[in-house]
Formats: sequence, C-alpha cells, structure tokens
Amino acid sequence: MPEHRAISVTGIVEDVFAHRMVLRTDDGKVLIDLTPKGMEKISLKPGDKITIEGEQKPSEVKVSRVTQNGMATEIHHPEKPHDPKHHAHDPATALKSVRAGGYEVIGKPRGKPKHFEVLARRDGGLHELHVELDGHIRKAKPVQPHDQKWADELR
Repeated sequence: MPEHRAISVTGIVEDVFAHRMVLRTDDGKVLIDLTPKGMEKISLKPGDKITIEGEQKPSEVKVSRVTQNGMATEIHHPEKPHDPKHHAHDPATALKSVRAGGYEVIGKPRGKPKHFEVLARRDGGLHELHVELDGHIRKAKPVQPHDQKWADELR
C-alpha cells in the first residue's frame, strides 16, 4: 500500500480544474485537491502564489491548508463512507467461492485491503485469483510454475 506523507510546498497556480489545480513549484508541477467545499472558502486563479499543506497521495496532494498573502485557510476533506463489505475480511468466504468455481486452492489466501489473492489450480493450470470480500471472483490470471510471487506455495 502506498505511503501517504505530509507535505508543504509553495508555488504558482498554473491551471484550475473545478476543485483541483496544478501548482508549479521549484521542483516541478503538483496536482492539488482542495475539494468543492474548499474552493468555496478560497478563490484561486492562475498566477496566484500560494503555500499548501496536505497529504501526498499517489496522484495528488489532498490540501488541508492554503496560505495566500499571509492569510491561512483550513480545508477539510470529507470522510469516505464505509462500505460494510470491507469490514467482513473473512478468507472463508473467498475460499468457498474459489472452490465453488471449480478451483483447487493451493496454500493460504493473501489478504489485501479490498480483496484476497488466492493461488488455485483448475483444468491442469495454475491461476492467481483476485476474490472480492463478498466472494466475487474479480480476476483470474494464469500463473507459471516458476512464478516468484508464488514460490513458497509452488514448492
């Protein structure tokens, strides 16, 4: 899972796309997200010099504070609603679906945040299955007998 870290950077607003914008800094361009509610609190346009603080995500910075002309504005990001199926992290559900799909399970399922990865055999071939927490097999891809990802299970 990617690491999210706190960041503070100063730059010039280059482009504005609804509640997201490109900030040109000394180190390059950064995509920032102010949220729609955040854009209601502060008016920014290309050419504005700002300092932002926030959390660096894989594709953008979720801004928690914008400082412009010495005035700081706090930005709050809404919590994502919880999906009840994400709380049912039960490998038995995944294994039941895999077996019902005609697969023979090899080794133990690997728990990921939103799914399980299961190594299984069917019709003489090996498969890596991605099984959602509700038991739906989302993806099945072939696995070679020498695949390093599954080396421990294939011994």
